[in-house]
Amino acid sequence: MKLAGEYLTFDDTVIVPGLSPVEPHEVDITGRVTRGIHISIPVVSSPMDTVTEGRMAIALARMGAVGVIHRNLSREEQASMVKSVKEATPSPWIEIPRAFVKEEPGILPIRMAESGSRAVLLLDGPQLVGILLDPDADPSVWHGKAVWFWRIMTTIRPMPSLDSEGRLLVGAAVSPYDLERAQALERAGADFLVTDVAHLHNENALRMLSKLVKNVSIDVVAGNLGTREAVLDVLSRVEEVGGLRMGISSGSICSTGEVAGAAVPTLTAVLNARSALEELGAMDKIPIIADGGIRNPGDAAKAIIAGASSVMLGRFLAGTLEAPGPVITVGGRRYKPYRGMASRGAMERRHAADRYSRPSKALEEGVEGLVEFTGSVVARLGEIALGLQAALGYAGAPNMRRAWSASLARVTPQGRSEVKPHDVIF
Repeated sequence: MKLAGEYLTFDDTVIVPGLSPVEPHEVDITGRVTRGIHISIPVVSSPMDTVTEGRMAIALARMGAVGVIHRNLSREEQASMVKSVKEATPSPWIEIPRAFVKEEPGILPIRMAESGSRAVLLLDGPQLVGILLDPDADPSVWHGKAVWFWRIMTTIRPMPSLDSEGRLLVGAAVSPYDLERAQALERAGADFLVTDVAHLHNENALRMLSKLVKNVSIDVVAGNLGTREAVLDVLSRVEEVGGLRMGISSGSICSTGEVAGAAVPTLTAVLNARSALEELGAMDKIPIIADGGIRNPGDAAKAIIAGASSVMLGRFLAGTLEAPGPVITVGGRRYKPYRGMASRGAMERRHAADRYSRPSKALEEGVEGLVEFTGSVVARLGEIALGLQAALGYAGAPNMRRAWSASLARVTPQGRSEVKPHDVIF
């Protein structure tokens, strides 16, 4: 037996402050998802059936991030969701006559008289900046979160994620064994594919992925992977890998590390991928997506400093209005359902929905539960974007590429306790 080394998680490290040439609000957080796809907010939604369907993907792309439609659907249903994103209007901002704007600055939640839908007006003094519509929104959600919309538009001013024809960008999840689904998703307009396998470093999976990549013309992100050896094997066996999805068993609803005893924390997985890419001289060619365990902007910034070009979020987005599933009230508090894709419920849905699906292992490696309802995803994106700018500002990085030259330091458990709020009653 040999010990492979020491694996670090986000909580094991802190960002080392550095001399910054810019103010935090000037930090450029434009990231990459694949070789050819850049996004202004480096967030990719996880392809989970309680996180990403058409509505989530539309909202993310409009704000400058991107969604990946899950595959717990029939081929036809998944392709239809992809089409719905490509057909959606690229911008949520709709011009209305100045006569409808009150002569006062700030944010004004209103009800549109003609359609009855709820909205938020954005005003810059008496000047109308825009109006964000959402017919399904709870008015209390808009009222409580409106300040975030204002901060996003005045501080970050995100650019929608668009393809060469001006349509919203969208990705879709596939199994490396399902070439027909991959081709159907490409025909439907998917801009990139993400392999949805817990452990891609498998002889059969790599062989089938190589075949799939050769038979589609859009970028394919390979994952999930955890080790340096896995990255080198994938890049030696699969031509033109579009990106790398790194992290094994770090998600809040993943139980692989407990049930099967196998895991590579996301921070370590990203460092492993970086080591492999630097050896090949490919750090600037193939982007790394950090997937799993990212709970806040600080974790996202650590993943980027380690070498990631974007972060994949599941739980962080699962409680939003745009995530699939109903809002559930328990004890006067509101929640939304959230489950791992290897949970019993998710596996049963996958087999029921897709008669073509390849049988997976019977062992459950995910759990099901509830997460707190957090309102619109626009607010969550604002939180992650503004937090990333602040974190990279501390690191002395004016942009994502320069963040790779910043430093992380290991912190002791006692030190970790000290850098959190402590010794007060909340």
